Amino acid sequence: MPLQSAFMDWEEVKTFRMVMEVGTVRAAAKQLGVHHSTVSRRIEQLEKSLDSRLFERRPEGYFPTASGEELAHVADRFSEELFAVERHIAGRDNELTGTLKVTMAEPFAVAFFADRLPEFCDAYPGLDLQILTSFDLLDVARREADIAIRMDNNPPDALVGKRLFSYYTSIYANPDYLARQDFENRPEDARWIGWSEHDGRYPDWTQDSEYARVPVWGSFASMTLQVQMARAGMGLVMVPCIAADGVPGLVRATNRDPLPSRDIWILTHEDLRRTARVRAFMDFAETVLRDNRAALQGILPD
Repeated sequence: MPLQSAFMDWEEVKTFRMVMEVGTVRAAAKQLGVHHSTVSRRIEQLEKSLDSRLFERRPEGYFPTASGEELAHVADRFSEELFAVERHIAGRDNELTGTLKVTMAEPFAVAFFADRLPEFCDAYPGLDLQILTSFDLLDVARREADIAIRMDNNPPDALVGKRLFSYYTSIYANPDYLARQDFENRPEDARWIGWSEHDGRYPDWTQDSEYARVPVWGSFASMTLQVQMARAGMGLVMVPCIAADGVPGLVRATNRDPLPSRDIWILTHEDLRRTARVRAFMDFAETVLRDNRAALQGILPD
């Protein structure tokens, strides 16, 4: 198929032009603000759609083939017109109006954002804000949400954003429950409150604690439910500090410092990252989370 008549995705063409300009996938990814695997994937998809190899891959970088040079010539001819269209669309999207969907874990929404949301809503009254308390990473990948605040060490390549810092976890229980147990001589009489049906009785997440001989019981996916069960004296829980610190009827059941868990990310789909309403909330979310870093890392007030 001739290059001039092939259907080409503009994001792929822009990525191609950046690789042509800087010579390597990693340098192009840095300029575009995406993961290097996204750049590689776009180049491969463009080559597949054109049924032609555009670059020679060498250790020192990417070098255009004859087809690549031809595509660069064609792309330069229509790029200015497409950039003008992009600027027009961006200008329309830069209006701080419309619906904005944000997905985050319920403890984040309740502990940190509920009291601060009036600030954002007062600053941007034209936005119809929707908060989805979900752990499902596919929300944004499927464009069911615009922004995700997630606890994940390996977010999907299709999403872009900022890694902040790790949240921390500790062990909690009702003090009366702890007083009734003989963890040294009869650990089997106590129990961990489980959160996965695949864990078994002595999963890895309990083995680095002082309660390694205590069996896991049940499976309760809701963190809020786990905390309330522990508060009611039903067992030990290992949860993020933000979910249990300060909850009446719960104490830390360990003298060890809280341990870092997963990273906190503020993510969006790469197609939305320059949209004004998305940028506005991502900046706001970063401020809220950084203001609460001590709580997220389990640092108790003096």
